[in-house]
Amino acid sequence: MYVRVVVDTGATSSIDSFTYSIPDGLAGEVGIGASVLVPLSSRQAIGYVVGFEDTSPVDKTRDIIAVLDSPVRLDAGMLDLAKWISEHYVSPLPRVVMAMLPGVMQCKLRCEVSSKFSAEHGSLTPSEADLMKQIEIQTTAEEALQGDRATIRRLLRQLERKDAIRRNWKLVPPSGKPKLLKGVRLCDGVPDDEISSLPTKQADAYSAIASLSRDVTIAELTRSCGLSRSSINALIKKNLLEEIDVSFRRTPSFATIEEHRVTLTPDQKRAVDAISWAIESEKYHGYLLFGVTASGKTEVYLRCIERALQLGKTCLVLLPEIALTTQVMNIFKSRLGSAVAVLHSALSAGERCDEWARISECEARVVLGARSAVFAPLANLGLIIVDEEHEASYKQDTSPRYSGREVAMRRAQDSGAALVLGSATPSIETFHQARSGLLSTLTMASRVENRSMPTVHIADLREEFARGKATIFTEILEQGIRARLQRGEQVILLQNRRAYSTFLTCRDCGYVAKCPDCAVSLKLHAAARKLSCHHCGHEEPAPEICPKCEGLRIRKFGIGTEKVEEATRMTFEGARVLRMDRDTTSRKGSHAEILNVFRAGEADILVGTQMIAKGLDFPNVTLVGIISADTSLNLPDFRAAERTYQLVSQVAGRSGRGKTPGEVVIQTFDPEHYAIKCAVDHDYVSFFEIELEGRKEVNYPPFASLVNIVSRNVDEQAAKSVLEELEATIKRLPMSMRKGIRIDGPIPAVLSKLKGYYRWHTLLRSTDRDAVVGLLRAVFEANPSLKRKLAVDVDPVTMI
Repeated sequence: MYVRVVVDTGATSSIDSFTYSIPDGLAGEVGIGASVLVPLSSRQAIGYVVGFEDTSPVDKTRDIIAVLDSPVRLDAGMLDLAKWISEHYVSPLPRVVMAMLPGVMQCKLRCEVSSKFSAEHGSLTPSEADLMKQIEIQTTAEEALQGDRATIRRLLRQLERKDAIRRNWKLVPPSGKPKLLKGVRLCDGVPDDEISSLPTKQADAYSAIASLSRDVTIAELTRSCGLSRSSINALIKKNLLEEIDVSFRRTPSFATIEEHRVTLTPDQKRAVDAISWAIESEKYHGYLLFGVTASGKTEVYLRCIERALQLGKTCLVLLPEIALTTQVMNIFKSRLGSAVAVLHSALSAGERCDEWARISECEARVVLGARSAVFAPLANLGLIIVDEEHEASYKQDTSPRYSGREVAMRRAQDSGAALVLGSATPSIETFHQARSGLLSTLTMASRVENRSMPTVHIADLREEFARGKATIFTEILEQGIRARLQRGEQVILLQNRRAYSTFLTCRDCGYVAKCPDCAVSLKLHAAARKLSCHHCGHEEPAPEICPKCEGLRIRKFGIGTEKVEEATRMTFEGARVLRMDRDTTSRKGSHAEILNVFRAGEADILVGTQMIAKGLDFPNVTLVGIISADTSLNLPDFRAAERTYQLVSQVAGRSGRGKTPGEVVIQTFDPEHYAIKCAVDHDYVSFFEIELEGRKEVNYPPFASLVNIVSRNVDEQAAKSVLEELEATIKRLPMSMRKGIRIDGPIPAVLSKLKGYYRWHTLLRSTDRDAVVGLLRAVFEANPSLKRKLAVDVDPVTMI
């Protein structure tokens, strides 16, 4: 018997799986989805079993070395989903499989490298000698060696063939492991007379343990049940209790929210009835829940989840932001209790391990989480919800480049589950699908309790500048903030760019501080007195004088959240100000901490980036100010207008969610732009019609499918040459395969250099998605080396 095993080779192979034989000693232990240790060339590797075969495609097969005791495995259904993702997004199957499982719960191999002779040895090339100098210092882990990973692996193989180094492989257990505590369980077959003859304290202890009907930790018995350790030890010595290890579940903390059962609005009831019917049918049905901000979509989700749980089904809820996950977790856990599990990257390794185990063992039947939670091991799925479905964060930006929304739809189809895509500002593609009948639309056109939509004011920055008022706050916004502070109401200020200033320049010579490894300017972080690249992490001290001409007229340009925070504190003395962006939320629990302080009324003004723009519910917020609505409007991306409309509309929706009507002030240099005008009028449909017409003229989604292919190299010409090779390979294919597919490029990417690598890209466009994906598969079969050199992004959400 043979097995097919997917192994992540680190992009050194274009083969999706390898065939191994099962040695007699492992017969019966190997199953689908099992984690196994296998030989791979001159090293060892960890892989997952994806199939069984009666014969091998090669004459000599190597044996599996071991079946690993891993806390995670994939079942047949999830492997089918992995294969679909691999084909749908032209992504290597091993990368997909590895991405589906939490990295902290996977076994890993650590390669230690030691030198066998000096770097001065005459047989070494200059590149090999440079690497040997790193290794000579001490035995080191391969991942600690400095340089490009693919280049390091190639040089190590060369050095190994020259017998210059020795590589040893060590198995590293998962960092996320079950936490075991000392516990007890009742022994079987204990006579009644032996129990009845126990001293009073021991009898009481035995009775208390028996009433729990489960294995229990000694810590729980002593702390929660009030039992003495001496009574427990006495029962163990009398063989009435058995000492065991008990798995202790670490669960993310949450804040209990007082829940009031509300009466559904007519729109909410229609939505709940329709989705509940779909759940009961046990057949796939897809819905767009198109509801304005504060229309009560969360209550619809909860009612539908409750119905699914009554039917014995499980539910998956995807959310775009960790900040939003924190708030929704509090609401869901307050309503549904321990049935809810949470999966996101901010959890500790132990918490993620335990939440995954609770889901696998059916202890939790509702899962909340960000994009990767779409792979949660839920059985008997009845409902999948994708909240704020329009968010770009649902698209993975590294291999495998899948869309969480599309994978959720596929999983719902495979499971016969209901799918709900919720948004006040749906993506153009999703709304077009609904218009085309591929999704049923459930509209919620008004806010709960008939609360009014916020009044929106445009502050034309051109007029402000003409009057000589070049400040962060226009007159109308400043007056609005002062009025709220006097009334004890709260304000949200959005600036979708972090740091203090967007760039630093010299007024004398024109010098601009730029990242040495990326084609971008460095951002100023004034509090830390440093310049930072938000792409690669490069940092350097902020200069007092110009490094080029030594001039003193160094000036800051552009506005980030740090600068807005500073200006807010200076302009509104005594106001309590919080800032929420990536810089202030890097510590675990910081998202919840900031939001809880603001929700409790312990701050007056919340300044932040797009992470405060969606899903958050603060009844006392009556004013939202958008510092610059043009930040995303002028990006060189065909989705720029859509992103701007969504961001402005979503953050505007944070205002007036309580009993007091809300207002919004949008500061912009382009008040006539249709994205701004439609946002002012809360008119998504008009925006959709205008945007759709523009997309149709240039044949962009939803009228065509795009594939963005990026080549990166430390040598710019080499990056371009790979794409030229791709184009030449395409042109050698039959015309029938190329028909209807437009090729644009190669051209430099908008972000032409990133982390030391030059970036060029080619765009493939076709009205037939299957045709363009099929073409790429044919290209990679004809020229396998290209697959390792290119990053393929099917259905890209950004072209930058």
